[in-house]
This record gives sequence, C-alpha cells and structure tokens, in this order.
Amino acid sequence: MTPAPTTLTPSKPVEPIVQDAESLYLNARQFQGEAQQIQLLKAAAAALQEQNSTLALAITDTLRQSESTLIRQRNLVLLLQAYVQHKELALAEQLIQQTTLSQIPAADQPLFLWTSAQLYQQQQRAYPAARALLQLDALQSRTNNVTATFPELHDALWQQLSAISHAELTNLKVGAGQRTLGWLALLDIVRSYLGAPEQLNFALAEWQQRYVDLPKLAQFPLSLQQQLALKPYQPQRIAVLLPLAGQFQQHAKAIQYGLLAAATNEQNSQRQLIFIDSQQSLPELQQQLAAQQIDFVIGPLLRDQVEAVNQLADWRYPTLFLNSRDSRWQTQPDRFYFALNMEDEAAQMAQLFAQKNYKRPVVISARNSISQRMQQHFVQQWQALGHPIPESHQFEAKQELEALITKLLETDSSRERIRLISGLISGKVESEAHSRQDIDAIYLLADPIQTRMFKPFVDVSLSQNAPRLPIYASSRSYSSGGDANDLRDLNGLTFTETPWLLNEQHIQQVRAQYVQLFPDQDETLQRLFAMGYDAYQLIGSLKQQQQLPSLSYPGFTGRLSVNQDGSIHRQLSWASYRNNRLTAVQEP
Repeated sequence: MTPAPTTLTPSKPVEPIVQDAESLYLNARQFQGEAQQIQLLKAAAAALQEQNSTLALAITDTLRQSESTLIRQRNLVLLLQAYVQHKELALAEQLIQQTTLSQIPAADQPLFLWTSAQLYQQQQRAYPAARALLQLDALQSRTNNVTATFPELHDALWQQLSAISHAELTNLKVGAGQRTLGWLALLDIVRSYLGAPEQLNFALAEWQQRYVDLPKLAQFPLSLQQQLALKPYQPQRIAVLLPLAGQFQQHAKAIQYGLLAAATNEQNSQRQLIFIDSQQSLPELQQQLAAQQIDFVIGPLLRDQVEAVNQLADWRYPTLFLNSRDSRWQTQPDRFYFALNMEDEAAQMAQLFAQKNYKRPVVISARNSISQRMQQHFVQQWQALGHPIPESHQFEAKQELEALITKLLETDSSRERIRLISGLISGKVESEAHSRQDIDAIYLLADPIQTRMFKPFVDVSLSQNAPRLPIYASSRSYSSGGDANDLRDLNGLTFTETPWLLNEQHIQQVRAQYVQLFPDQDETLQRLFAMGYDAYQLIGSLKQQQQLPSLSYPGFTGRLSVNQDGSIHRQLSWASYRNNRLTAVQEP
C-alpha cells in the first residue's frame, strides 16, 4: 500500500505563548516604539498557534513597515506563516522569492524554509518544495540537529524528491553541497535500479560508503524503504480481455496487434499472451483465467466490464485495465488504469500556458461532448494553477465559427467605429480595423476540418500591426492527410500528439513495419495499436512507477507515468506547422 503523503505541519514559533493572542495584542498598547512592536510579534506568534490567521496577518502586514531592521527581520517568518495560513499563496510565494536567507535571523531560517516547502507542497510543486527541504536538511546538519525540530523532514524530503523530473534533478545538482549531492545520488540510484534487487543493493552499499553523513539504510524514510522492498511484476501467462467480436471488434484487434508487436520485439521473453473474448459473464471469465493459470491480466477495454471487475471482491489478478479509473472507486493495490484520455492533453496545455505566463487565454471548442469535456478540464486545471476562469466560446457551423472569431477579436466593433467616423468626416477615412490586444493565447478544441477553417479566419481578422496571437490545439485537430494548401493555412498552429503519429525516432522501426502491414488505417486505430504496444511494455515497471511518480516510460502514446491511485498519465509530444511543414518541437 502506498503511504499517505507526508503533511508538512508548522513547528512551534520561537516565542512561547504565555497569554492568548488577543490579550497580547491589547497589552501591546502599554508599550511604545520598538518595545511595542516586540509585543506585537509575540501576539502574531500566538495568533498563528491559535489558527487566528486574520489577526496574525493584520499584525505582520503592519510590521512590514517598521523602521526597525530587527523587527522587520523577525517579522519575516511570521508574515510567511500568516500568508500560508490565510491562503494568500501568491503573496507568500512573492515573499519567498524576494527574501534571501541572509535577511532572516539564524534562529528563524529553518522555520522559514519549512513553511516555504509547506506552501509548495500545497500547490503540488515538487521541485521548489524539494529545493527548500534540501536547504533545510543542509542547514540543520551544521548544528547536528537534522530531525530534532522537524522529525518528518526526511520523509517529506524523499516524497518531494520522488516527484521531480530528470531535468529538475539535474538543475538541483548545480552548485549543490556534498550533502545535497548525496540525496540526489540516492534518487539516481533508486530510479536506475528499482526492481533489480542485486544491482540496487550493490549501488546502495557503495553510496553509503561515499556519503557517511547521510542516514544509514535502516534509517531511511518509510516510503523509501517500501520502494526498495518492492518486487516488480514478472508474469509468465498474461490474459488479454478484449471484445473480440461485435461492435468494438475493430478497436480490439488494433490493440491486439499492438500487444503482439511488442511481444514479438521482446528478446528472450518467456511470456505468453492469451487472448480471451471479454463478451461473456464474469464467472465464465474467471473460470477461464483459473484454467489457464493466469498471473497477470490486461483489460477489459469496455467501461461497463471494467466497472464490473472492480466490484469483485475476489479478483486476485494484478490487472492493467484499458480504460480510465472512476474517481469514485477506492484505490486498490495491483490495479492500474490505462486510457487515451483527452483530459491529459487539456491538463498539459494548462501547464504550458502557466509556464509561458499567459494571463488571458481563450478556449474555443466545437459543440460536442469530447471537446466540451476537454474545455471543462482545461478550465479546472487553469483555476487549480491559481488563475481566474478563462474566457470560453463554443461553435458548431462554419458561419457560426466566422462570426465568433470576428466577435472574439472585436474587429467588428473596430470596423463599426471606422464607419461612424467616416460618416462624420467628409471623404473616405483610410484606417485598418484593430483587434483585441488583451488575449495572449487561444486553445482550440476542434476536428481537423474545423481547425483548417479556424486558423485562416483568425489570421485575416488580426490587424497587421497586432502581435502574433499563438494558437494551440489538441490531437483532435491533427490529421496525417492534407495537401500543401492545408499546411500553408495551418502555419503557426501548435498541438499535442502521440509520438507514434509524429513518427519520432524511437518509434520509426516499428512504425515502418506497421505501415507495410496496415497502410490505410485511420488515426483512431493507429492510436489503439500504439496503446496495445505500450500496455505490454509497461507491465514490468508498473510497481516502480507507482512508487516513484516521476519515473516515466517513453511510450508510443506519450511519456507515461503512474499516479499513486494506479492511473497512467500521458505527457504527449508537441508539434507545430512552420514554413508549410509539420515539425516536432521541444519547447512550444
């Protein structure tokens, strides 16, 4: 069972509480000048312990303006705690970024770092949280007091380190001290050898000899010890439950071909794939699984069958379901969920927009269930990142789309103003219609035909002097068909797509074989083939990836990671139309 996330709880403030906060606040009136402000610091500390964030914030915000350098310095950690407790997270982060440790009294520095990590953990931002905790660990080690004040420090640190990406790990190594490098080396070892016990034990023993000041193996955080103890899945007989007849037969066969291709390309494997038609009763399925001595299951694919299996109390097989996990279901060990969720793309786009510091994106979606679902998910993710609800619009017909763009960019209002001025002034007024300047990006959720109509409409509606308006789309907008005119019309459009359809380098050999066998398959079936291929490849790393969410597999359907609830998350590739051709891009 994956351990519950460590909660970073604030330590006790420096000043002990001898009275309640309100009394201390009122008593401060008896003092003057700096003496009064010292009493107010005590009142703020008491208010924080009492969870009276309103009083704490009122006091600390006032003391920011103190003429006393000492008071301003001692106020910093209390102000940060007040911001976090009062949910003023943007102000808290601003304070962290504007404050160096040297500005904070030495006695307050550990608590400032701990509170900073608490803030970033609330925002699910592992990299800055890990950075703050590494600083705290190094600071505490200098006083031989690593976990005395913060007993959950190492558990919290390992949890955040486990979630950072490879690029973030590399960044943390730059300029790092020996102790920090030791923690990062440990992370490298666990990621490299998790699931390979002999190599892992050898590497850990060597690590311990090199970093003698770090915790001994027996003192490792509980979550790390559980990671080290896990045994990967090594099944020999794998049942694949697919609707091999009926309405979804074609989809099932595409997945089946992907699984077989992956098994064929695996060298020296003793695994057997046993395909079973899922269109039968659960008792019949279970009888077949028992008779075939199955030790791992891939599938079912259909939603109702996945739900039926999840409700069984006696389902004893580790299972990779080929559908998404319902949030209402209880998390259970040995159950994983793999689906080509469009919501993953919407979340990825929201994160990109936040990284690019867009403030006023607009979402335009076709009026259908999938596009609407993606729009809703983008809005939710955008709000979760601390932004207001973005402007959103829907369309259906071509005429409606053209009118929507004209209204959205407000070029119709600009033209109307030009006409009014022309009526007041004799002679023709030479002026260009101006478009809105506050929109900084558009996210389009539409099919390929609608996308090819949309992009030229925007291009002709923007005034020539306006800055280029970046337009992004989802994989629903992509089609491998299209002529030179289509490519020209789509110049400047950036979208998310599976590595398989973009024919990335690690896919090319398998894709060449696939195209020979299935030259005319549409994109939907191609994506399902890639899904089957990835499902087979994931089996041996599912446990490791669930324990370390930052571990990812470069699959055909995207870069795949496993959440703690067993859901497989996809990070798709980026591509852009530039100079009348499609180009893969790393940083859109």
